[in-house]
Amino acid sequence: MTKREKIRIEIQTLKKLPTLSHSAMKILNLTEDESTHLDELLKIIENDPPMLSKVLGVANILYLGYGYKITTVKDALFKIGFNTLRNITFGISIFSLFKSSGQKEITYRKLFKHSIATGVISKFISENIFDYNDYTAFTCGMLHDIGLFALHYLNYEAYVKIENLVLQGKTIAEAENEVIDLDHSIIGKWLSEWWGLPEEIGEVILYHHENPATLDNKYRKNIAWVHLSNFIAERIGFGIFDGFQESIFYEYGIYSIFTLPEINELINYIKNNLPFDEINII
Repeated sequence: MTKREKIRIEIQTLKKLPTLSHSAMKILNLTEDESTHLDELLKIIENDPPMLSKVLGVANILYLGYGYKITTVKDALFKIGFNTLRNITFGISIFSLFKSSGQKEITYRKLFKHSIATGVISKFISENIFDYNDYTAFTCGMLHDIGLFALHYLNYEAYVKIENLVLQGKTIAEAENEVIDLDHSIIGKWLSEWWGLPEEIGEVILYHHENPATLDNKYRKNIAWVHLSNFIAERIGFGIFDGFQESIFYEYGIYSIFTLPEINELINYIKNNLPFDEINII
């Protein structure tokens, strides 16, 4: 059996991976109808203190640029809206499945902070650069590396080998294929299908390292701004590994799809308008 087949079987049979928690399943099944599910969402968050703390932390990153502090779930609901609050809660509930301790917690925290940063940047770009209020932008950005969380949880030894190869100069794709014969985007796609996540999220997970200009995909724009957001998160210091690591960035492909400020100007604009220091204390 190949390394690739072994990992796929582990995912598909869930021999080691956790299933979605009861809370995550309830959140996933909540519709966009705020009047029907508002009280249910608030109850899920308020009855889980660790989740409450993290949800409020992320909500403040999204909203602190406006100069206000969110201190309660109801305040978050008013400031960022039902759909964004629901998606933050869902993402946090998924990450909690992979929570680690000891040495593994250090690398888990890097993944967690990178994911939060990418989600926040993705939402900021969609709303402030494209003037497009797509609440899925945060979710897609936040969950784009869920395959890395799964690998970290399933096979920490392989994860560390991949990290070491990246630090020696290989791309993450090269390192992953050398160690496990597949990459985290495929693992994440398998997991999204197993969990029944929306198609859009699965497609972004699968293609977020690809050149979006070459894709014939109805979610190409969503893929493109998560690709961009992932790169910016790494550039401003929220990489997944120690040291200054950047994924391959298809700048020409991004700029062939979107009209954007020059990349360094865009990065500075985002840095000056989002309180990234808050990510370190979630």
